[in-house]
Amino acid sequence: MNRKLMPWLRGVAASCVAMLVYAVPLGFLMALVLLVAAMEEGGDTMSAFTVPLTQAVVLLSQGVGFHTSSIVVTVVPLLLAFLLVALIRSVFRRMGTDPRGYVAGLATWLVLDRLLENNLTVALNDPTFLVLCKGALVFTLGFAWAFVRDRERLEPLRGYLRAHLSAPIRHVIAVGVRLGLLIVAIVLLCGLGTVIAWIVLGHHAVGAAFDMMHVQAGSRALMCVMAVAWLPNLMLWAVSWLFGAGFSIGDLATFTLTEGSAAHLPALPLFRLFPQPVADPTIRLCVTLIPIVVGFTLGLLVLIAKRGFGLRPSQAKASDARDLLFAYAYPVGAFCITSAVVSLMCTLLYALSDGALGTKHLASVGVDVRHATNATARPCASGLFLAWGTMLLLTAIVLAVRTLIARRGATESGSGAPAKARSVSSQQEDGDAPTEKKPFTARVVNSTPQQKEKQGDDNEPTATTGIGIGLP
Repeated sequence: MNRKLMPWLRGVAASCVAMLVYAVPLGFLMALVLLVAAMEEGGDTMSAFTVPLTQAVVLLSQGVGFHTSSIVVTVVPLLLAFLLVALIRSVFRRMGTDPRGYVAGLATWLVLDRLLENNLTVALNDPTFLVLCKGALVFTLGFAWAFVRDRERLEPLRGYLRAHLSAPIRHVIAVGVRLGLLIVAIVLLCGLGTVIAWIVLGHHAVGAAFDMMHVQAGSRALMCVMAVAWLPNLMLWAVSWLFGAGFSIGDLATFTLTEGSAAHLPALPLFRLFPQPVADPTIRLCVTLIPIVVGFTLGLLVLIAKRGFGLRPSQAKASDARDLLFAYAYPVGAFCITSAVVSLMCTLLYALSDGALGTKHLASVGVDVRHATNATARPCASGLFLAWGTMLLLTAIVLAVRTLIARRGATESGSGAPAKARSVSSQQEDGDAPTEKKPFTARVVNSTPQQKEKQGDDNEPTATTGIGIGLP
């Protein structure tokens, strides 16, 4: 009986542990922020707001926005959301990924989210049903991540795929998915580099904004630490700006490579990091070509690498036409899968990075999802197929050169005999007939000795004509 209950109890324990490990440190940070703000500003203590603010931030990290009479926050801190999902995954990897534990853990998680709705000092933007749905989605993502990493659980699925899919098709799917995730990771690294460049170029403006608001050093440091929770959002906005789609802060400002100004924005120090337009058209062209270069480079590496498709134009043979056709057809399927993965991932991430900071002028903050996805996914896909076309062109050139050389050699060897015949006939016409060689005949030597008595006796008399005088 106890063995049957253990998976259920582990699921309940996993949910409670994950929530405690996440909410308690976050509550300490909120208490520290409120304490430092009260000490530096000299106002009344705000420790009573610690628990409600922690509850609101925990729900916000699950996608549930909140608002007060003058503040609206629906921009999800993606870093906190990712850390929460990773925490759930880590807890379930230690306690087991039994499906019964998932059911019990999900029910417990929903109960905890429902308790977090109580005694809030802010109003949630979503009804209770939607709050629970978003919490269930976050919990499911964490459990699914742990379940996928458990090889024993996925062995039946792998056996089914091995039985119904050939090895080349499985390889194509695996390469396509991995390449898509790698491209998304490189794109995010480009966004991180862009944000770092913004910080280096705009830290003076941020300091001036803090001075204008009379914020002390401790509050500045804690505000910067809290702003890190929205770093992935800034990275995605930076990617959209870098690749030409841009982003907007409501209807107050739009930032692209050719326009943008933070002069009309509220006096929030984070807004002072946003970039100025790039005046040099050459630089604008170079940065917008980054996704094409990324797709082209990774595409060539996958086509050439042994763990990819191992294509070698120098080793192509015209006699292996069927194998050559399949060798270049498989990468097309992989690149189609990669393009779909990149497009879906970019759409999802860009949509999650958006939100609102107000009800009127700041009702829409972030990127245009469709334009940003097109500016990111389409050039990457173009780079992949450009690499495939380049490799195909090189192979065609190699085959054409080899075919031309083979035909030329065959022509020269076939024209040798007629040329010799023509030279012989011309010699005969000029009277210089070629001399024929006599066949070689072996000399036969008779080694049988003869008797002396018979020497000279066998000589026949020779009839000669003479003068008729004989000697005695």
